[in-house]
Amino acid sequence: YTSAWEKDKTSVHIMPDTPGILLAQQNQVNFSEKLYKLAMEEEKKKGYDMRADAIPIKSAKASRDIASDYKYKEGYRKQLGHHIGARNVEDDPKMVWSMHVAKIQSDREYKKAFEKTKTHFSSPVDMLGIVLAKKCQGLVSDIDYRHYLHEWTCLPDQNDVIHAKKAYDLQSDNCYKSDLEWLRGIGWVPIGSLDVEKAKKAGEILSDKIYRQPPDTIKFTSVTDSPEMVLAKQNAETMNKV
Repeated sequence: YTSAWEKDKTSVHIMPDTPGILLAQQNQVNFSEKLYKLAMEEEKKKGYDMRADAIPIKSAKASRDIASDYKYKEGYRKQLGHHIGARNVEDDPKMVWSMHVAKIQSDREYKKAFEKTKTHFSSPVDMLGIVLAKKCQGLVSDIDYRHYLHEWTCLPDQNDVIHAKKAYDLQSDNCYKSDLEWLRGIGWVPIGSLDVEKAKKAGEILSDKIYRQPPDTIKFTSVTDSPEMVLAKQNAETMNKV
């Protein structure tokens, strides 16, 4: 199978500057891992010398100092023991401002003036505001809103009482259904009525027993010399001879 190819492959010559060969060589250079790392390997062989005052080294040190918690608190440690402070609270503006804010937010200070003045005045009973407040209280009060009617008795033969009883009986569901309750459970068959007779007639029409009368129930006598009987006898004799 490969003998023809083995003979021809030594006689075929491709020019090294053809586009396909050049593209394949360039692809080999691009995909070669050795050539990809060649520049880095050459730099490793030469070595390198980085001075202490180089810009990358200074930048790294500055970033470390910024992120260092020790450097962050160094200024605070230097001031420890050297700050005398104010002689009293009023000399320190920050403390004065803190006390002012605490007074503003204090509920006790907020109600202090009210607690001092709430026992120093009195209002008359007939004051317009007091009277108006009492009237409003009476309007919104549930006790004054509901006035329960007093208990009273009436004669049973009064016209309004009789009329009320009749109205109650008309609206009463028990009285409305009293006849139904009386008839419930009582059976009644109207024998001889039109519906009953219709049902009986329909039953007779649909009865299979009446519709199909068996032959053995019909009484009859056959004639021996009738044409049908003679023909039947002849057919029977013919069949017997065969």
